[in-house]
Amino acid sequence: MTERPKRTTFKARLDEMIEVLTNDIMTGKYQEGDLLPSEISLGEQFQLSKKSVRKALDTLVDEGYIEKLPRIGARVRSANPGNRVIVKFGYYPSLVQEANLMSLIDAFRKRYPQISVQMIPLPAGQASPTMRESMERESIDLITVNTQNYELFLDEGSHPESLEPLEPSDGIYPFLTKPFTADGTLYVQPFVFSPIVLCYNRRHFEEAGVPEPDSGWSWRDVRLASEALSRGNDRLGVLFNLLSTNRWPLFLLQNDYTFRTDEAGRTVYRDAKLRECLESCRGFADDSSISLFLTEEEVSERLFVREKASMIVTSYFHMNALRESGLDFDISPLPYSKEARTLLLVIGLALNKNSAAKQAARTLMEFLLSPESQLAIRKHTLSIPSVRSAAEYRPRKETRPLRYSMYRDIIPTFRYHGDLGLPFRSLIRLNNELLLYWTKMEDADEILRRAEEADSSLRADPNLEEPAAGR
Repeated sequence: MTERPKRTTFKARLDEMIEVLTNDIMTGKYQEGDLLPSEISLGEQFQLSKKSVRKALDTLVDEGYIEKLPRIGARVRSANPGNRVIVKFGYYPSLVQEANLMSLIDAFRKRYPQISVQMIPLPAGQASPTMRESMERESIDLITVNTQNYELFLDEGSHPESLEPLEPSDGIYPFLTKPFTADGTLYVQPFVFSPIVLCYNRRHFEEAGVPEPDSGWSWRDVRLASEALSRGNDRLGVLFNLLSTNRWPLFLLQNDYTFRTDEAGRTVYRDAKLRECLESCRGFADDSSISLFLTEEEVSERLFVREKASMIVTSYFHMNALRESGLDFDISPLPYSKEARTLLLVIGLALNKNSAAKQAARTLMEFLLSPESQLAIRKHTLSIPSVRSAAEYRPRKETRPLRYSMYRDIIPTFRYHGDLGLPFRSLIRLNNELLLYWTKMEDADEILRRAEEADSSLRADPNLEEPAAGR
């Protein structure tokens, strides 16, 4: 015998019907004068009896949204613009340039005048407060989350309890959803993405008589080219920001290194292969024609624009700073050591599971992921949209870089920080410790010993403050 649904289930479905229809009216899906679906259709949609459907419609009548017309149906009276829905949108400020975000929000406001979008910039360092703390403190309804911060967003388990489960979109590149999926459930919709690549000044290469980089380049080739391209104190051959969690881990991925745990579940740091990887990274960077220590990743682009560097290791995101520079620049796949691999950075959109304006927030999310918005990102930025049709749009005249579509050829080389097998909070901690190794103030054994002790402390007390994570 089938078990009858509990009364609380009916109440939840009844409330959902009222919320969905209210937001559909206020967001403009149903305009003044439109008829709502029939009572039978609504009953099937929300799995409610005809009596329950009528009860929900009566609530909308009492609130002034609809009127019931005998033998016709329920007709929308007013979107009640005096009580507009407010959606709080937490966003990375860098997306203003990297995704043409403000133009997209302006277009959304014109399309949905009943929804007021309150923009809440997220702090640059996403560890204190954490993304989850920011969302709860500001009552954020829709939030941008990158692959690194998603892990910091998680609770003690493997599921982000405060995020709304989402349905995958057929139009989005499938490989982008991997880091945002737990046990087959998607929690963040990919918005824009970028692999780490090598960007170079074509004029510098031509003047030095050096062949331009290609997919066969190793780090040794970069070093040789750097020596030919550098001009003493006037120009560096290549800029490589060792202090970034998006740079030195590349050497671990390319050397097929994965962190392992001991029998007690503790991460093993004092490992011979890990030391070899770190030595390989420092050995590459230990060159007068290569600059290592930049406190901000954006510094690389600023120096590149001023032609103080011939090559930079960067992302499509940061290359937006070069769009109006007038430089003749292009990109190539990231050079390799053992295996051709690169880090993939993804920024997505997540819904607050406890949002009071969930339907309106979902409308904003769907708008930002629509072909229209994604194509606007492709046309007005260098960031790669998550929707395949927009990302693969070919303008009549491609602007720099000419090899923009190169990312499609290197998809098999894409890896995530998670592929290292180390929690991102531990990677941040190790990154901070490695500063003393890169500057040759301490040896690798001392650094790795301290990292192991710090990791053990974190396991004992998960509430310890975490250092900030860079993008």
